[in-house]
Amino acid sequence: MEPKLAHDWILDVLRDLQSYAMQNGLTELAERVDALLPVAEAEITARAMDPDTPVH
Repeated sequence: MEPKLAHDWILDVLRDLQSYAMQNGLTELAERVDALLPVAEAEITARAMDPDTPVH
């Protein structure tokens, strides 16, 4: 099991939002969150590896 990162909570929020959207017929929102998750994961991982990485 990987250690939790400081910003992992936002991934949980995005997954919850995606699940809610799918359950309530908000398909475009669910699809956009699905596309956003890898971006969020990549940024969080990069930030964890180099905390001095500027946040845009």
